Amino acid sequence: MKKKHSHLKVKKNFLIDNVAVIIENGLFKPISLTILAIFLLFKLYQYFGFFLSSSFFADVENKMPNSIKISLSKTSLSFDFEEEQTIDYTIKEGDTLLKILAEIGANDQDTFAIIASLKKIKPNQNLNIGSQISITYRTQSEEENLENDENKNKSLSQIKDSENLKKILISNLTIPQSIEENIVITRKNDGGYDARELKVKLLRYNSRYFATIKNGLYVDGVEAGISPNAMMNMITLFGYDIDFQRDIHDGDKFEMVVESFYDENGKKVRDGNVLFSSLTLQNRKIDIYMHKMNDGDKTRIEYFDAKGNSVKKSLLKTPVNGARISSGFGMRRHPILGYSKMHKGMDFAAPIGTPILAAGSGTIVYMAKKGGYGNYVQIKHNNDYSTAYGHISRFSSKFKAGSKVKQGDVFAYVGNTGRSTGPHLHFELLYRGSQVNPSKVKATSGIKLVGKELVRFEASKNEIDKYRKNTPNQLKKL
Repeated sequence: MKKKHSHLKVKKNFLIDNVAVIIENGLFKPISLTILAIFLLFKLYQYFGFFLSSSFFADVENKMPNSIKISLSKTSLSFDFEEEQTIDYTIKEGDTLLKILAEIGANDQDTFAIIASLKKIKPNQNLNIGSQISITYRTQSEEENLENDENKNKSLSQIKDSENLKKILISNLTIPQSIEENIVITRKNDGGYDARELKVKLLRYNSRYFATIKNGLYVDGVEAGISPNAMMNMITLFGYDIDFQRDIHDGDKFEMVVESFYDENGKKVRDGNVLFSSLTLQNRKIDIYMHKMNDGDKTRIEYFDAKGNSVKKSLLKTPVNGARISSGFGMRRHPILGYSKMHKGMDFAAPIGTPILAAGSGTIVYMAKKGGYGNYVQIKHNNDYSTAYGHISRFSSKFKAGSKVKQGDVFAYVGNTGRSTGPHLHFELLYRGSQVNPSKVKATSGIKLVGKELVRFEASKNEIDKYRKNTPNQLKKL
């Protein structure tokens, strides 16, 4: 209160001094009086405002209860987030499931339970380098630590001082087996784990691609987004009719409709069957359609031209995919012997190790070294025709002399053995024991559709053509 009265006394002296100044200087003119009046009113407002505010806050202070004191402990605050989190771990060389679980902090009891559950369904399960396993986990609470077998005889303070407080609980673990199958390990209510094999739900979409060939059919297709597997399937289909070295030129066009499979996140995981493929060459156009044929209780996939003739012929024109013809059939100057000699086959230049395909189905009658041919294979297809393959680097372990092969089987690999100046395949076609020009022999076609099967083919062909008409190009811009 003494402070308040002293303030009032200061204000009173201030007013008296101001009035004295007015009288002393004769400030009674209208304008001067107006300014002085405003000044005095402002000072009076400050004076009474201070008085009222001081009284108000004094009343409020008297009515306020005792203040509330908040005391924070000096110990650090610990927040336990028990919400589940998921991480995707990419498998590296040397990784094991035991090592991965230990690194993320799973306790030993859970780690061994997870591994034991996995071994029940997959005793020899291996982790594929580069694949991703998905781990869902949450932080283990203090109460769960107390219930843990390792901690039953420990106090909470002892557990806090141990590493066990930082351990986590694995709720779910997903290990990819293949594109279409996962192993899922789930934590049960009793704390154990259960492992199951689950099929991955894939969404099928038919993709259409078409473009002009600039750098080669295979290269342009793969660079534009078509999978290498689908491109190889397409090349195999045309391999019965087309010499890829001589028949295809820059500016030719290709088109493909292929099954594409996507996971639930919209990521493309693989291509499926080639439903349609077409090549527009300088002198002709070839269309090939897929058709599912009834084969008893099952169906099998075959490929036909627009008229229902099977594209599969008795012999492939090119037994090495993507190879360059380095020497044709006929007279030539032998590169090693140095004089002209009849070249009784065709040479396909390709890197060592390139797969060699059986030109047709038949029986292997010779598989061993043979003079200047080096490693040599001969396949008998029927009573009239056989094919021979020379300068092979190695044979496939799946076949031997006397083995049956199907058209397109890989039985050997390109090499440089025997009398050879560089890696290539020497290919011969024999008719009743004598070499003939492979490019001059017209291979016979297989199945020709008739009757009800032809009607079914026409219906599926029309569906594919309708899809081609209404589907935009999926090809990436090069």
